[in-house]
Amino acid sequence: MGSTFDQDFSLQLRVEVTGAVGPSIPYDMTIRCPLGAPWSPREIVCEENYMEVSVRRAVPGIAREVLNEDWIAAWPVAQGALNQVWQVVFHFRNGSLLSMPATQAHTLGYGVNTTATRVLFRAPYGTAQSEITSVEGLEVEVARVTVFYKQAWMILMVDTAVACPVNSPVVNATSLSWVTPRILPSLVLWPEQYQDEVQMGLDGRVIDAGTVARNGYTFLTDSRLIRIVVPIGAPGGLLQSALVGNRYGTRYSIHLLLDRHWQGDESDRTRHRSYRPIRTPFSPQTPRIIDDTVAAQGYFKVRLGHFLPDVELVSVSVGGRPFSRPEAEDRGFDPHEAPNSNDTRAFGLRVPFADPLVQQQYLHGPLRRYTLRLNYTLQLLPTGEAFTQAGLITCDVPDVVPPSFQGSCEAGALALLMTHGTLDRFWVPYVGERPLSQLAAPHSYRVSDDGRHFHLAVPLLAAGLVYESISLQGLTARLDFSLRDNKTRSVLASFAVVCTFPTGQLLVCLPNGTLVAMVLSRDTKPALDPRRTHLKDPDCGPVASDSSRALFSFSLASCGTTRRFEGGYLVYENEVTFVPEGVPPTSPIITRDSRYRLTLRCRYPLTEMLWVSAQQQLGENAVSVPHRPVG
Repeated sequence: MGSTFDQDFSLQLRVEVTGAVGPSIPYDMTIRCPLGAPWSPREIVCEENYMEVSVRRAVPGIAREVLNEDWIAAWPVAQGALNQVWQVVFHFRNGSLLSMPATQAHTLGYGVNTTATRVLFRAPYGTAQSEITSVEGLEVEVARVTVFYKQAWMILMVDTAVACPVNSPVVNATSLSWVTPRILPSLVLWPEQYQDEVQMGLDGRVIDAGTVARNGYTFLTDSRLIRIVVPIGAPGGLLQSALVGNRYGTRYSIHLLLDRHWQGDESDRTRHRSYRPIRTPFSPQTPRIIDDTVAAQGYFKVRLGHFLPDVELVSVSVGGRPFSRPEAEDRGFDPHEAPNSNDTRAFGLRVPFADPLVQQQYLHGPLRRYTLRLNYTLQLLPTGEAFTQAGLITCDVPDVVPPSFQGSCEAGALALLMTHGTLDRFWVPYVGERPLSQLAAPHSYRVSDDGRHFHLAVPLLAAGLVYESISLQGLTARLDFSLRDNKTRSVLASFAVVCTFPTGQLLVCLPNGTLVAMVLSRDTKPALDPRRTHLKDPDCGPVASDSSRALFSFSLASCGTTRRFEGGYLVYENEVTFVPEGVPPTSPIITRDSRYRLTLRCRYPLTEMLWVSAQQQLGENAVSVPHRPVG
């Protein structure tokens, strides 16, 4: 980098461009930058990581002689210094001095240099030789430095004191503010004659009052303070997306400039520029699912927002299945961006209710709930940092046609006819408390379905039926049919068919371990009186009887019933006995009644068991009784 009398500056660069293949290609470039505005006698710059002062070294004409305190203190040091060596003297508030050659100051990180017209001193923040002072309650870092050069007949002394405000900006949820003192210590020789001009700037350039007002800034000055307030997100700054973990948020950054000019007398003309890049802390945002669904349209219409333009949608998972943007378009989900007036945007999606990835749940009556589970994958540009956002949307639609039922009593069977609705094909049919699939084949159910109608016929004595009553007039059975949710098993629709069948000559081994038998008077000649029959236990008579019939119904664990194993079966046995009347009654030797003994037997396969209670002489024990009857 070169300069011409500190007015015109040039910078030479070599840029190498490397392609995917082949050698890199170098390009030599020269950049020339004119100074623009003339130098002030003293130029002070407060940059992000250093402070700097440059002072014009030309000797002016004879003017008012003024010696500041630092010159007076440095004078003895300069008198005793080596000839033809640039020296640096640091001044401290306690009155002490620290002197060293410029070369030693370089090793401590300072910059001491001269050009054709100026003397320059640069210092990093936070050195051991600088001090923090409080001005109007705000922190200012001050380095009081004198740079001098001695020859045998001359001493050139330059006051290179520098002061920069270092207090941190104040950031809240809506704005940031930067406050600095109006007058900086060690830089103003005559505060009573102090006159200044203060301007605000952005990105190193001063802006006018119209720009300040249009951008919504506040720029205030008084005799003590200068205050700049910038709303978060205001023009002139950069609002960017950011991530902390998997949480989305934003950060706002802006590069402010405070440009001051002041003058005491003719020799005290100073330009002081403070550059302050400000970046707000991470501000978490909560993206939300915006549900624009209209049930009558037959699809979900959702938006995920709101994001800054530097966020890109990578993929979306629908019902647990991921789709890239092209795949989502092919599926008909119409992924698109929905811009907003405040320079944010949302990501829109349309998913039909009928898509297999949409979960359906029957509620009641005509209501069906459609549930859409989404999981978006997004990334920040240009870093490529990825994050995810989940969403769950439901819509209740009255579009269900429930099934309808009809019941009938066929010969020896209970029948049900169901006309399909819109959802019952997805439900599980039950008979009683057991799935139809477990009962149909083993128990000779007749099942048919032509797509519109479902027909079921259950034999009278098959498992799954409920026997409500048994009397001399008939046996009443009930078929409880229901359709249940395939996950929760909750009942969604139900219907009962009740039929009464004539008993006639009956012997039934019910699945609940009960034996039912009918005794008819015409089974013997001459006919017996059924009312005088009983089981092995004489106290177990018929539950109902008349002159022609007697009905027995008893538990297989009672009334003297015996049991034994035969192959793969457990056989229960009892018998009906008729008590004839004789003459004489005490020791009858003559009777007109027939002798009658009817064996009742039930065989149950051992592979199907049902628990019943058996009463024995010594107590009550649990006896396993197979569930399915065999007549």
